[in-house]
Amino acid sequence: MRPTKLVISAFGPYADRTVIDLDKLGRNGLYLIAGNTGAGKTTIFDAISYALFGHASGDNRDDSKLFRCLNAEPGTKTEVDLTFEYAGREYRIVRCPEQMRPKTRGEGMTKESASVAFYRPDESGKQGPASRPVCKEKEVSAAVQEIVGVDRDQFAQIAMIAQGDFLKLLLASTDERKKIFRRIFKTDKFASLQEELRKRASEIEGQCGERERVACAMVARVSCGEKSPLAADVDGVKQLAAENRVSKWEEVCSLLAAVVDEDSSAVKAMKTSLDEYASRLAAMDQELGKAQGVEKTRKALDEARKQHAELMANLKPLAAAVADVEARKPECEKLQEEIVALNERLPEYGELEADRLSIETKSAELATARNAFGEGTKAFDALDENIRNLETEFAGLSDAGEKRAQAEARINVLEERRRQLRSAADMVKELDEAEIALTAAQDEYRKADGEYRRSNDECEAKNRAFLDEQAGILAEALEDGCACPVCGSTTHPHKACKSVDAPTQAELEELKGNVAVLLDAWNAKAGIASTAKATCDAKREELEKKLVELFGECSVGEAKARIRTEFDDVKAQLEKLNLEFKEEAKREERGMALEKSLPGLKANLEKLRGENINASNGISALEAELAALDRKASELEGKLPHKSKVDAEADIAAKRADLAGTRETIEKAKAEFTACKEQTAVLEGQVKSLEEQLQGTPQYNLEEMENARSATFAEQQKLSQTWQAVSARCAENARSLKEIRGAAGELGDLFNKHKWIANLSATANGKLSGASKVMLETYVQTSYFDRIVSRANIRFRRLSNGQYELVRRVEASNNKGQSGLDLNVLDHASGKEREVETLSGGESFLASLSLALGLADEVQSSAGGVQLDSMFVDEGFGSLDDETLRTAVDTLQALAGENRLVGVISHVSELERRIEKIVRVRKDEDNGSVVTIEV
Repeated sequence: MRPTKLVISAFGPYADRTVIDLDKLGRNGLYLIAGNTGAGKTTIFDAISYALFGHASGDNRDDSKLFRCLNAEPGTKTEVDLTFEYAGREYRIVRCPEQMRPKTRGEGMTKESASVAFYRPDESGKQGPASRPVCKEKEVSAAVQEIVGVDRDQFAQIAMIAQGDFLKLLLASTDERKKIFRRIFKTDKFASLQEELRKRASEIEGQCGERERVACAMVARVSCGEKSPLAADVDGVKQLAAENRVSKWEEVCSLLAAVVDEDSSAVKAMKTSLDEYASRLAAMDQELGKAQGVEKTRKALDEARKQHAELMANLKPLAAAVADVEARKPECEKLQEEIVALNERLPEYGELEADRLSIETKSAELATARNAFGEGTKAFDALDENIRNLETEFAGLSDAGEKRAQAEARINVLEERRRQLRSAADMVKELDEAEIALTAAQDEYRKADGEYRRSNDECEAKNRAFLDEQAGILAEALEDGCACPVCGSTTHPHKACKSVDAPTQAELEELKGNVAVLLDAWNAKAGIASTAKATCDAKREELEKKLVELFGECSVGEAKARIRTEFDDVKAQLEKLNLEFKEEAKREERGMALEKSLPGLKANLEKLRGENINASNGISALEAELAALDRKASELEGKLPHKSKVDAEADIAAKRADLAGTRETIEKAKAEFTACKEQTAVLEGQVKSLEEQLQGTPQYNLEEMENARSATFAEQQKLSQTWQAVSARCAENARSLKEIRGAAGELGDLFNKHKWIANLSATANGKLSGASKVMLETYVQTSYFDRIVSRANIRFRRLSNGQYELVRRVEASNNKGQSGLDLNVLDHASGKEREVETLSGGESFLASLSLALGLADEVQSSAGGVQLDSMFVDEGFGSLDDETLRTAVDTLQALAGENRLVGVISHVSELERRIEKIVRVRKDEDNGSVVTIEV
C-alpha cells in the first residue's frame, strides 16, 4: 500500500483545504517530514490512518472530537481524502467525522453525521468517473482490510509506528503478544481448541461430581430395622455418603443386599399371620350379622305398635269433623246464585267505562291543547326577544378570528422552545444515569480486582506448599544405604518432611480453576467499566452541544437550574396563551354559528305565529265534545249497583273465593279421615308379620360380640401396618440398590475419562503441574515469533554494532502468568541475557524499530502476499547519538531501497542533511498549517 495523494480539510491544524502530492516522493526511498513542534507533522500520519481505518495513528490521539480544526471557517467541512496504490491499482477513500455545520436554511448550526465513501478503480485500474463507491462503514472496513490485508491494529504494529507507541510491541507481555499474533497469523482456531478441551474437562468433572452426589443421595434413602444386627453398618455407610466420602461402592452394595434379604424374610412371615387373622374375622362377622338382624326386627315391632296406638286415638275426632262440614252445603248454593247475577250485568259496566275513558281522553286533549297554546305563545315571545339579542351579539364578534391567529402564532414559538428545553432536560437525566452506572461499574471492577488478587495470592501459596510436599513424599521412602533418586547419596541425615497444610493436586487444580474464573470476571467487569465510561463521555458531549444551542456558553451544573427556571416560565406563558387562544376560538366559532343560525330562527318565528292561531281554534271544538260525553255518563251510573266494572269484578272474585274455601274445607276433612283409617289397617298387618318373624329366635349379647371383633381387628391392623412398613422399606431398598449399582458403574467410567481429558486440557492450556505455562496457541505462535526475532536481529545487530541480539525467553520470569512470547536481550559485551526493560531510551528505540521491521518482513512472507510498500515512523531519533543515528538512517535507507517508501517524522536537524526528500510543514500568518514537498 503506497499513498499517492492526500487532501486534508479543516482537520487538526489544517484550517483550509490542503493537497499533499505524495506521488512526488517516488516509489521507494527515505523521506523526512520536518517542521516545528505543533506544526502538524503527525497529523499527516493521523489523516492517512483515519482515512483507511477511521482512527488516528496513535491511541493517545484517537478522539474524533479533536479532529475538527478550531481555526477553520464554520462552512469548511472537516474531511480527509486519500488516494493510494496497491498491487498496481489505484483506490480512493473519503472520510468525514461527525461535526456541526451551518444550517442551509435559517440561522444556527446542525449536526452532520459521520460519513465515508470508498472508490474502487475503473477498468483501467485508475480512479475515474466510472469508479464504484461503497458508502457503509462496515462494508468500507471490510473492503480496506481485504485489499490492504491488515486491520488498523496490525497496521499500527508493522507499517505505521506512532509517536509514543515504539515500545508497545517490544515490552508487550505474552498475553498481549498473543492477541496481536492471533489477528495477524490467524491462530484463533488453536485458542478454540484449548477452550473446547477446558470445557470438556470441566463438564466431565461436573458429571463425576453429579453422579457421586446422586449415588450418595440414594444411600441416604436406605433404611433398616432398629433391632437389625446390620443397623450399625447401615448408619456408618449413610454417614460416609452424607460427607461424600464413599470409596468402596462394592461393599456398600453387598451390605444393602443383606438388608433387603433380611426384610424379605420378615415380610413373608408376617403375611402368613395376616391370612390367619382374616379367616377369624370372617367367622366373627357372620355371627355378628345374625345378631344385628334379630335386634333390628325387635326395634321395628316396637315402633309399629307405638304408631298404631297413636292413629287409633286420632280416628274419632276426624269422623266428627266430617259431619260438621257437610252442614255448610246450602251456604255454597246461595253464593253461586249471587255470582251468576253479577256476571249478567258486566257488559253494562263496559259501556260506562268506555264513556269515562272518552271523557278522560278529551279532557287530556283539551289540557294539552291549552298548555300547547300557552307554551306556543311563550315560545313566540322568547324567540322574538332572542333574535334581537343575537343580532346585537353578532355585531360584537367581528374581530375574533384575527385575535385567535395572533395567539396561535405566539403559542407555536413557545411550544418549540419548550420542546428544546425538555430534550435538554432528558439529556441531563440520561447523563446523570450514565454517571451512576459508571460509578457502579467502577465499584464492581474494583471489587473483582480485589477478589482476583486475593485468590491468585492464595493459589500461589498453595502451589509452593504442594511442590514442597512432593519432596516430603519422596523422602518418606528413603532408607540409609539406598541411593537417593535425586542426588544419588546413600546417607540421608536431613530428610524433608511432609506438611500437614499442603494441598492435594485436586485441591490445587480447583484453586487454579477458581483463579481463572475470577480472572474472566475481572476482564468482563473491566470491559463493562470501559463501555460505561465511553457512554458517559458521549452523553456529556452531546449535552454540551445542546446547551450551546440553547444558552450559548453554559456549564452542565448551571444548565439544570436554567432549564428548570425557563421551562416553568415558558409553561406559565403557554397556559395563559392557551386560555386566550381557546377564548378567541370560542368567540370566532360563536360568530360563525350566529351568522348561520339567524335566518333559520326568523323563519321559525313566522311558523310559530301560524301554529298559535290554529291551536286556539282547536280548543273551542274540544270543549263542546267534552260537555256531551259528561251528560251521557251521568245517566248510566244511576242504573248500576257498583260504581265501576272493577268494583263489580272484585265482588264476584270475593264470592268465588269464599265458595272455593268452603268446598276445600269439606274435601280436606274427608281426605284426612280416609287416610287415617287406611294407615291404621296397614300398621295392624306389620305388627302381626313382625311377631311371627321373632318366634323361636335366641337372645344375643351384641356388645360382647362387637368388643371381641374390635379387639381382633385391632391386632390385625397393627400387624398389617408393620407388614406394609417393612414391605415398603424392602422395595425402596431394592430400588436404591439397583440404582446405586448403576451409578457406581457410570462413576468409574467417568473418573477414567476425566483423568485423561483433564491432563490433555491442562497441557493445551499451559496449566500442567511442573511444566512450563505455555498454551497450545502460544506454542504455535512461538514458531512465528522465532522467525520475527531472527529477522529483527539482522537489523538490531547492525544498529547496535553487534552488541545486542533479541532472544525469546524460554521460561517465564515468574509462575503467575503465561509464558512463551516474552523477550530478553543478549548483551554480547557481557555474554549474559537480561530483560528488554533494562535497555536505555535510544537502545529501546533501535530494538523496537528492528522488531517492527522483522514483524513486517514476516507478515509479508507468511500473510498470503500482503504488500507493505510504505512504512511510517514518528519520532524516536532524538535519543540516539551521532554514530547510532547514522547507522539507523543507513538501515532505513537500505530498507527503503528494497522497493519500499519509508517516511520519518523527526526534529533532529542532522536528518535534514542526510535525507534528500523532505515534506516540510509550517504555520502561516493565520496559524494554519501549510505543506511543501522538497525533492
